[in-house]
Amino acid sequence: MFNTITIDTETMDVKPSAVILSIGGFAFNIQDVKGVQSSILEIARNPEQASYSPAAFYGLVDTFGQLMQGRTVSAQTQQWWQKQEEETHEALAGQREPLSQALVNLTAWIQKHPDARIFFRGTDFDGSILENAYRTCGLTCPWHFAGKRDVRTYIDAMVKGTKGYLPKTHQPCFAMVKHHSLHDAMNDAEQMAIAYQVNSQQVGAA
Repeated sequence: MFNTITIDTETMDVKPSAVILSIGGFAFNIQDVKGVQSSILEIARNPEQASYSPAAFYGLVDTFGQLMQGRTVSAQTQQWWQKQEEETHEALAGQREPLSQALVNLTAWIQKHPDARIFFRGTDFDGSILENAYRTCGLTCPWHFAGKRDVRTYIDAMVKGTKGYLPKTHQPCFAMVKHHSLHDAMNDAEQMAIAYQVNSQQVGAA
């Protein structure tokens, strides 16, 4: 049973009104590190599963329609994207859906896991942008406004850290592409599951 979901977006602005390029989500059992890593590796090997499966969601979003809706692009973010690696840009290539359809698909995927807690890396960026997008499209957001949880806070609480990540010695279990929304969501999931395990071991040894 999946009890946790991590969600990430790639955008063209840092404001809640940002044009969304992609949405990635990963569902997992936070108490099962090996299961999380196995699922991540399977999805990384099989691009078809990366698009829409019980454990993974990945959607590319049409940008023209969003601009017509008044969503925003910043020059600074455009310049930032121009500096990214080729593999990052390749992850954004493919068939795009209207924003409303991408959000309907995301809601349907989330609803397959009604008991899962939803986490973002920070509660004031990805979650706020998606909530704004749902309002733009006249759709109901699938999580309560107070129900957003923070990946960074969770990891720090579990491992007594201050950076929101596992120590630098940690390496993802898969060939991660930076700023690929699904890969970022899977990386957060793996780190959270490891952090849970570390905390459980510390508590058990106390």
